[in-house]
Amino acid sequence: MSDLENKLKRIIYTFNNVNTKTAYKDIKKLSEKHTKIMSVQNVLFQIAKKVGDIDTSIKALEKILYVEKNNTSYLTQLYKLLLEKGLLNEALEKINIILEIDNKNYDALRDKSYIYFLKNDYIEAKKCIENISSLKDKDYFGYNIIGLIYHKNNLFEKAKIYFNTAIKINDRYVDSYNNLGTCLIELEKLDEAKKIFNSAYKVDKKNVLTLINLANVLSLQDDIIGAIKYYNEALNLDPNNQEILSNLAICYCRDNNEKEAKIFYDKALKINPYDYKLMYAYSTLQLKLNNFEQSWKLFDSRLLIEKNKDKLNYFDLVKNNLFDDLTINQNDKLLVLREQGIGEEVLFSSVYPEIINRFENIKIEADKRLVSIFNRSFEKKIFVEDGYYSNSTSISDFDKITYAGSLIKFFRKNKDDFDYGHYLVARKDIVYKFKEKLKNYQDKLKIGISWKSVVNIYGSLKSLSIKDFEPLFKNNRLIINLQYGDIESDKTYILEQNKNLKVFNDLDLFNDIESCMGLLKNLDIFITVSNSTAHFAGALGVPTILICPKKSSTYYYWNTQTGSSIWYKNIKVLGIEKSISDTIILINNILEKDNEFKFTN
Repeated sequence: MSDLENKLKRIIYTFNNVNTKTAYKDIKKLSEKHTKIMSVQNVLFQIAKKVGDIDTSIKALEKILYVEKNNTSYLTQLYKLLLEKGLLNEALEKINIILEIDNKNYDALRDKSYIYFLKNDYIEAKKCIENISSLKDKDYFGYNIIGLIYHKNNLFEKAKIYFNTAIKINDRYVDSYNNLGTCLIELEKLDEAKKIFNSAYKVDKKNVLTLINLANVLSLQDDIIGAIKYYNEALNLDPNNQEILSNLAICYCRDNNEKEAKIFYDKALKINPYDYKLMYAYSTLQLKLNNFEQSWKLFDSRLLIEKNKDKLNYFDLVKNNLFDDLTINQNDKLLVLREQGIGEEVLFSSVYPEIINRFENIKIEADKRLVSIFNRSFEKKIFVEDGYYSNSTSISDFDKITYAGSLIKFFRKNKDDFDYGHYLVARKDIVYKFKEKLKNYQDKLKIGISWKSVVNIYGSLKSLSIKDFEPLFKNNRLIINLQYGDIESDKTYILEQNKNLKVFNDLDLFNDIESCMGLLKNLDIFITVSNSTAHFAGALGVPTILICPKKSSTYYYWNTQTGSSIWYKNIKVLGIEKSISDTIILINNILEKDNEFKFTN
């Protein structure tokens, strides 16, 4: 045995049995002397990897591969270290070399897919993983990767299958639990998600991501105390984690706890001054507290939240034209763009009368369902369909461009500025048409109901069941459907209970807003959850009781603490304090006591 081999053998023995630091120092010294001896570089690579010196380990591997260019074993070790360092492109380059040598290399194909996943190229990731004919039976990591890819491609049911399989293979691998739980949240199965996160918590009580996920789902379920408990557990493990600080601030915002919200808001923004989701949450808290000056300073942060940008026409152009004052020359042309959903578009339109009176050369884009309504209600034919100007070269003709919500701050500076009546006008002929259809029910109290919001997970949080409204069905009342979307199973249920839900089957409540408004104007009272129809009722001046099932799903325009809305004087807001059945009993009492429903703040 050569002297060099003996030295290597002693170093390995020292590392394994005596002193790792001494051994590492010795192999580094030896490698500097024998830079081209592969056995020395191999020992250096392995020891450096074990002590966590990834950079040295990578350099040693690169020296080995300079000689053994096509050694797939060393190439695999190298790309995995590069992955560990977050060097995705470099890792992908090594994987492609492996696949040129062996196009069916299992690890390379799987990890190539994972790299594309990390690069947010979910379509390419899906293509790569599908090049593997079948995963190895015990490869829980592979099943987890496929689940992640399907999850990001919005194939949640498929993703569930792979996450569950990964858990069956290795029930100690916490990542699969967390991924399955987030998938279940997307599927609006919050109870199931909580169970999965609890299972992950039992495996590892100090996993920060698990604690965050558990807190998130509890917050969505309105368990503020429970959510804060787990956020704080996570914060103890990772005190400078901006996501935890931000989520705690948002949690306190939902609970209207201004003092604690401010503490965590300041801490989170100190770490990340561009947390627009947090800024917007804090803005809405200030708005609910009627701190208008503070709120409006942050209100435009809503436009900078990533998921909102996709909904905004020409955002990159408009963001540079947003203005902080109303100093517009008399001849300036102003274009106002719509934003968010149709409900908030109606809400923001409350300021249109002031805007129209202030500016002569103005055009306003609107949802196509609202154009005729706005032109009639505001008595100016300045409203056009969404994209009419903003998706054409005509946009360059305007001197100033802004979004509807960004104008509110100029006209709503204190609570008294919200003291206006209803501002939308229904078509008289349609109002009369429904009056004729309902003339045989003049002796009954005409009550409209709507129990669902059909908008992702927050729609589920804001929604109730038709069964919850069942106690309202009485002989002296006509219950009229104003719920858009698929309600076939709801209609069947009510029929089976021998109760009558008046449904106008030829009325498209989602698309035919004109007719929806005409029907609303024929109601004595409207009872609803938070959805777009609630905003129409509010803007029309229809007496309305609005039920907020969850704190997490309430918005700045519904105040469960005051039971009112500064935006709509005719809406009474009820939060569910104990149970929905108690809330329905309260509504029943209101219906029986009041002959004329007038709700004022």
